[in-house]
Amino acid sequence: MSIQEANLELVVKYKDLEAKFSGKPDDVLRSLFAFVKKVLPAYDLFSELTLTVDVQRLLDGVKGLIAFAPEGVVLTIPREKMGGEREAVILQLIKAYVGYLAGRMEKDSISAGEIVSSTGGKAGTVGARLSELSSLGWVERVGRGEYRITTLGINAFLNETLPKIKSEVERKNE
Repeated sequence: MSIQEANLELVVKYKDLEAKFSGKPDDVLRSLFAFVKKVLPAYDLFSELTLTVDVQRLLDGVKGLIAFAPEGVVLTIPREKMGGEREAVILQLIKAYVGYLAGRMEKDSISAGEIVSSTGGKAGTVGARLSELSSLGWVERVGRGEYRITTLGINAFLNETLPKIKSEVERKNE
């Protein structure tokens, strides 16, 4: 007894164009993507220019730094291993983002006051770091004293801040 793979049939309409695809699912999808590429030449360019968050990379990166406890989302490394004030602020914003993604926090933002109390920093210093990060486009103010990390900020965290924190943790563990 042989198992027959079901054929997929797909009709695509775009403006005055119509295309019908039929066959094995992989072949139909390949044909659809070729059609989209031909009809919408800018599609490839736009997809290459789109900045997105690689959630899997982010979660892998914060493993050992952020954890879910019964009390909430917590940082598992001491303040002195985070690096400077800027890294500590960014890590607090990342913690809020990850907590929100996991459904452990109601919002993806955190107040400047919460950052001050979590980092043990001074209000003026935390405010200066938030202002600096906002100027870079890494952080946005979403309400009175509330901040959240942006997509650009998450990518900067993954490419710049996280390696610094990881090397600081390794250095302090030696």
